[in-house]
Amino acid sequence: MQNLGMAISVCAFLLVGVILFRGISSRHFKLFPLFYSYMAYVLCGSTVMYLVYGLDRRAYPSVYWFYYLISILVEFSVLVEISDHIFQSLPAVRRLGRALTIVTSGVLALLYVLPAIVWSHYLRPALLDFALRASVTKIVVLIALFFASRQFRSKLGKNVAGLMLGFSIYMGVNVANLAAAKAFDPAIYGQVLWILTPTAYALCLLVWTIALWDTVPARSADIVSLAGGKGPKEVALELAHFNSELSKLIEK
Repeated sequence: MQNLGMAISVCAFLLVGVILFRGISSRHFKLFPLFYSYMAYVLCGSTVMYLVYGLDRRAYPSVYWFYYLISILVEFSVLVEISDHIFQSLPAVRRLGRALTIVTSGVLALLYVLPAIVWSHYLRPALLDFALRASVTKIVVLIALFFASRQFRSKLGKNVAGLMLGFSIYMGVNVANLAAAKAFDPAIYGQVLWILTPTAYALCLLVWTIALWDTVPARSADIVSLAGGKGPKEVALELAHFNSELSKLIEK
C-alpha cells in the first residue's frame, strides 16, 4: 500500500513539474501568479519530503503532517485565483470578490476549522478533523464562487473551469477519505489514505495540466443577461455603472 502510494505521489510530482515548466515556458504564470506560486510551493515541499523519506523514514510521518497542514492553508490561494478570474472584467467587483473569498475563508477557519485542534485532547484525531473541516470550507467557498459566476452569467472559460473542476475532484475525494478515516479506525484506514489521497491529487493535477496547457482569456462580452429578461447590452451598461460606483466607494 505504502509503496503504491509513493509511486502515485511520484506521478503527481512529475505533473507538478510539467505544469510549472509549461507555465514558465509559455509565460502563463503571469496570468495565474497565485496558482503557479502554489505549484512552486508543492514542488519544493515535495522535494523536501522525498529527501526526508530517503534519509530518515522515522521522521517522515511528523514532517509529512507538518507539510500537509501548511499545504491546507496554501491551497486557499487557488480559491483566490479563481475568484480573481471570475470577476476579471469588472475590476471593482474583482477586488470585492477577492475580499469576500478571503473573509469567508477566514471566518470559517476561525469558527469551524481551528476548534478541531483547540478543543481536541488527542493529536491524530485532531489533525484528521482539522484537515476534514478545511476541505469542507474550501468546498463551501468553491460553491459560493460558482453561484457568483452564475449570478453574473460570467462564462468561466477553459482555464478557470479546469481549475474549479480539478480542485472540486481533489476536495471531494479528500472529504470522503477523511470522513471515512474518522468513522473507522484511523490506524487501519490510514493505509487506504496512502493511496486515495495522492490519487485524488494526481487526478486534480491532470485536469489542471490539460486546462492550463493553453490560456484562453475570458472576454468581457461573455457577461450576458441576468434575471429579468434584459438584453446583454443593457446588462453590460448596468454592470459597468455598478463597477464605476463601486470603484469610487473603494477609493474613498
